[in-house]
Amino acid sequence: MNKTSVIFLLLAVLLFNNKKINAQHKNNLEAGLFNIGFGGFIGGLGAILNKKPNEKTGKVFLKGFSQGALGGYLLFESKCLVGKYGKTGNYSYIWPSKLINSAGVSIIENAASNRSFGERWHLNIGFNRFEIFTKNKFKISYRVMPFALSSTIYGFTQGHLSINESIKTGTFVFTTNRITSEGLTLSNTIFLLRNRIFSKQLILSHELVHTYQFESFSSLNPYLDKPINNLKINNDWLKKYSKIFHTDFNFLTFGIFYELNANNSSNFFEREAQFYTEKK
Repeated sequence: MNKTSVIFLLLAVLLFNNKKINAQHKNNLEAGLFNIGFGGFIGGLGAILNKKPNEKTGKVFLKGFSQGALGGYLLFESKCLVGKYGKTGNYSYIWPSKLINSAGVSIIENAASNRSFGERWHLNIGFNRFEIFTKNKFKISYRVMPFALSSTIYGFTQGHLSINESIKTGTFVFTTNRITSEGLTLSNTIFLLRNRIFSKQLILSHELVHTYQFESFSSLNPYLDKPINNLKINNDWLKKYSKIFHTDFNFLTFGIFYELNANNSSNFFEREAQFYTEKK
C-alpha cells in the first residue's frame, strides 16, 4: 500500500469514523474547529506527500497545516452565510459565500500541494473551473471538470434548468419530479423537487452546503499530484487532456466518504447541512 492510500485511510478514520465527530455540531465553536481541523490535516498531510527531497518533514507539515487551517476557517464562514440565506431568503448572501468557499478550498489545495500561499486560486461554476495563477506571471486559465459535466448533462435528462436560481447561486439548479426527496445534490449540481412541501430557500440552502462539502474534497486531489505528473512525462495524450480538463477526483472521494456514513443514523454530511441551515 503506497503513502497516498495510507494517508487517505487515516483521514477516513480520523474525520468520519469517530462517533464524536459524526455527532451533530452543537455550536459554532465546534463547527468552526471541525472545519479548521479538516483543512489543517488535509493541508499538512498533503504537503508531506508533495514535499521536495531537501525539505524537512516537520516544517513542511506545519506550513501546510497552518495554511490549511486558515482555509478551513473560510469554509466554516461560507457555510454560515448559506445558513443566513436559508433563514432570510436573501440571495445577497450566496455569491459572497461561494467566493469565500472557493478561496478557502484554494488555500487548502495550495497547502496540500506544498505551494506558496496564494500561488493559485480557483472558482468553480458548475463544470467550469477558472484558475488564477499569481506566481511569476499573472495568468487565468479555464478547464472543464468531467465528473461535474456528466452531472450537469444528467440534470438535463431529469428535469428543467432553473436559470434564475442558477444565476443567483452560481450553481446549476434543476427542478424535477424524478427524485424521492425534497432536494438532491450530485457533485455540485442541485435538484429540487417541483412539488416540495418545505420552503425553497430552506431546501436550497441545505443542498448548497452539500455542494460546498463536495468542493472541499477537491483539496484531496493534490494527493495525486506526484503520480499524475510522473505519468505526464512520457504521455502526450495526458498532457493534452490536462490542458482541457481538470479531473474532479473529489466526485469519487466525496462519494466514498458519504457512503461510509450513508447507513449511519448520525450521517455527518446531512447533520452538518442541517446545523448550518436550521440553527437559531
